[in-house]
Amino acid sequence: MSNGQPLRRKSSKPPTAEPAHTSFKTEYGQGRRKLLDAVARLVAREGSARLTLRELAKEAGMSHNSIYRHFPSVADMMPTLIGDFTLELRDGLRRARGQVPPNALSSRTVVGWLFDFALANKDTFVVAMRERHGPHGPARSAIEQGAHQIVADMRSDLGQAGRLPPLPADKLDLALRLIVQQTFELCLAYIETPERREALLAEAELIFAWCLAGAALVSGNKTPSALAKTKSL
Repeated sequence: MSNGQPLRRKSSKPPTAEPAHTSFKTEYGQGRRKLLDAVARLVAREGSARLTLRELAKEAGMSHNSIYRHFPSVADMMPTLIGDFTLELRDGLRRARGQVPPNALSSRTVVGWLFDFALANKDTFVVAMRERHGPHGPARSAIEQGAHQIVADMRSDLGQAGRLPPLPADKLDLALRLIVQQTFELCLAYIETPERREALLAEAELIFAWCLAGAALVSGNKTPSALAKTKSL
């Protein structure tokens, strides 16, 4: 209270990590960045199958010919868009895990950050989820690689924090992949209905606990200490 202002009452809202700044939007020159932002908006609205460079140029406010200085086609933009997005997502998730208070549920804190990030970057998030279920190609490969990296980050971060039960590597990776897949589906639900935030966060907690507890049981690890760790996620 050094400035003479009254102290604010502490909020009872569960802790969540601060949203990351979307720095991937400022890494390139203005023209390249405008194109990537425009392709995210258009593909999120209309899909990429019939998107033309002329439509993209109009959306980005650029001349048709200037696009070729940055990308030869719309298809070539997608891996770049997904790659930038994944890097920012991984960095933010790891920082969010590091901000989890000792006695707090990491699922609520980290997924709270993820919801905020997904809503702030909803066009790119929707595009990434759509391409993930699309035909094989560079964009889908970039998404699958990013998902694999996110699982590896989770295994490392949560393992070092003592928040994972002792499981065989293959069972643990499968459980973490299921958690990532289902949590991203919750992000889509949050983008559509942000007023359901608390209910969706509660679902995320159950997904974390059920996936890991189930993996522990299937692996024959029914010790109280192993199952207790799944409840502290």
